[in-house]
Amino acid sequence: MLDNENFIRYFLEIKSRKSIYTSKSYERDIKDFFCVGSISDISIDDIKKVNILHTQNFIMKLMDKNMSSATINRKVSSLSALYKWLLKYQDNSTGIHIIEYNPFGNLKEEKPVINNKETEFLTKEECKILLSSIDTSTILGHRNKTILVLALTTALRKSEIINIKIKHITTYTGYNVVKVRRKGGKEDIVKLQQNVLTMINEYINLTKRNKVTSGEEYLFIGHSTNGKNNEKLNASTLNYMIKKVCKNAGIDKDLRVHSTRHTAITLAILAGATVEKVRDFAAHKNLATTNRYIHSVEKLKNNAGDLIDIF
Repeated sequence: MLDNENFIRYFLEIKSRKSIYTSKSYERDIKDFFCVGSISDISIDDIKKVNILHTQNFIMKLMDKNMSSATINRKVSSLSALYKWLLKYQDNSTGIHIIEYNPFGNLKEEKPVINNKETEFLTKEECKILLSSIDTSTILGHRNKTILVLALTTALRKSEIINIKIKHITTYTGYNVVKVRRKGGKEDIVKLQQNVLTMINEYINLTKRNKVTSGEEYLFIGHSTNGKNNEKLNASTLNYMIKKVCKNAGIDKDLRVHSTRHTAITLAILAGATVEKVRDFAAHKNLATTNRYIHSVEKLKNNAGDLIDIF
């Protein structure tokens, strides 16, 4: 039987085989619930003591902190996943099992309803306004514009952007590409437009690096005096940057990294890309996901309300 110190680590290791980001998210949510600084501080007895009152109080506490419904539901799902895994443990020789039920498995009434508000995105004209508003006379400005140009022409996810290393900017059968690791850990190549590649190369030169000696370094790094200078960026930094750039450009929209992905996919659809090409471009596993984007655009392009003429 797994000992107290390592059984959750084993659970996280299994999850990391599919996605290191999912595993890290699970770890944060589990530590948050048990109020510990390290997973090793959680014992099997701690796991067994949790009941429906604890789970309900946890949800109410998160609501009181004004956390989004999506974040609360994710945290509950993380903890439920741990308990589901523990339920699988059965020892035929001794009849031992760790737990008998999942206290996070039946919280439909307690969990907040997720607000399915449409993700805001930019029009083609707004993209041009946004990019032209960025002052590239500084390294920080050049980096920010390069990130946005890359995001708006490739539909890359935030984890894919921040994990690009200089060596990942390369060629494949004559095409300029960037190698990325998709959700689930799958490696992929994404084509780069020439102007995007030019901006990336200029940024590398501005940071006094090159592809030969700096290949293992992350492409996008911090340029500040807050202790994060020259370090790998994180998702919150990207979201903050996008919000600040939009504000400076006078674009009144609640945008974040996912908004640039949504924008790129939508612009490709509006330009006439087929659903299959959009699916490959967005790296969607299921065509149904792509079709949701198609449907959102089509219901605006071919709207029944356009046929009503009362003026």
